[in-house]
Amino acid sequence: MTAPNHLAGGVIFTGLFCSFFSVNIFASPLFITATIIGSLLPDIDHTKSWIGKSVFPLAKWLSRNYGHRTITHSIFFLLGVYLLSIFVEKNFREDFSVSTILLFAILSHLIFDMVTVAGIPLFYPFYKNPCVLPANPDMRIRSGNIRQEGIILFIFCFLSFFMFDLFQNGFWSTINNNFNDVKHQIKEYKKSPYALKINYDYNIYQNHYKGTGELIQATENELFILDDGKILTLKKDEQGLKVSVLKTTKTKNKIFENTIEINNLRESEINKLLQNKFIAAGTIYTNFGTALKDNPLEIKKKFQFENKYNINFVSHVQDTLSADKEKKIQEIELKLKNEENQLINDNKNYYLDLALLQQEKNKLKENLSNYELNETKKNIIELEKKVENYKPKTNLMIAVYNNQLDKIKKSHLGNINYSGTITFIKISPIDR
Repeated sequence: MTAPNHLAGGVIFTGLFCSFFSVNIFASPLFITATIIGSLLPDIDHTKSWIGKSVFPLAKWLSRNYGHRTITHSIFFLLGVYLLSIFVEKNFREDFSVSTILLFAILSHLIFDMVTVAGIPLFYPFYKNPCVLPANPDMRIRSGNIRQEGIILFIFCFLSFFMFDLFQNGFWSTINNNFNDVKHQIKEYKKSPYALKINYDYNIYQNHYKGTGELIQATENELFILDDGKILTLKKDEQGLKVSVLKTTKTKNKIFENTIEINNLRESEINKLLQNKFIAAGTIYTNFGTALKDNPLEIKKKFQFENKYNINFVSHVQDTLSADKEKKIQEIELKLKNEENQLINDNKNYYLDLALLQQEKNKLKENLSNYELNETKKNIIELEKKVENYKPKTNLMIAVYNNQLDKIKKSHLGNINYSGTITFIKISPIDR
């Protein structure tokens, strides 16, 4: 088989079988390069082949010592290249996508050469007889036959046009999307190594939901879709559910789980921490009974979460403060204000003398005559003695009222602390 057909057929064959492993050969220049090289690599033993010309000294040595369609067209060459690529990827990459591509690309070359009249010695050098597909030579291809090669090239190009979506989305993803239901999208989430975007259009009785969001979580029976800061849930066999569209696409992101410990956080702190976050699992304890914003009447000291979004706590005593307490606070604040005003009035002479003393001291900074300077100094001395001998009045009730207010406000706020463990689901970009 000629190089163009090896290349076109290699793309079809490699793309198809790699799709079973969720590897898209068109995802990156590296992947398509590996596909091209792998599809042509066995012909490295031929000096006039495309790849042989690019590494002519090696091609010449192989051709002279082994000949064409021998060692490089064997199963052992395939395994050798595959194992070498695994070793390289293990040390330089996080996955084995290139190894998978090379395996199927080289295998495509061997299979396509097996359908020619000459066949290939697949188990060379242990078994040198050619292996062929099929056994009838009249049903095999003659290499270099322009008519046969042209027909095959047309078939390959035709198939590639219809199989591009399969290559891009993967075999199993394509199958799951074609079923267009919750069950298969749960399967897709479970097997996908990457985060998924989901396009949805469905009805639950008279309620219609349509949009595109992130498939943030999937359990055995339920999908969780994050769209515009809201969580939508879809259950298998949910009553009243009618799905029009439910299709996923892979992203360049990955879903991670991040577990953190919470120790003695105040309400404002934990609400800020949990804002716009999806909690896969978690347990939170409080020292006083509190509640969730969406269910303020259920007061608890222990909260367990599973697949919840945007949790918000509210202090029960804070949100249900009685009118009596409000009235009591107002009464004490009024008494406190009166006592403070009375104290100021009782000490007005003292504060007046302090103001006069400061006024006289400021005069010293001015250009005064000797007479004015002496008078000012005399006034300062008199005012200082007066202030020194003056004993300002105090009011113990001010401290009493402040203490009462502090106690009421503290009981109002409750001094609630939050502790526990939370596991978040986080979507982050990854290097590919």
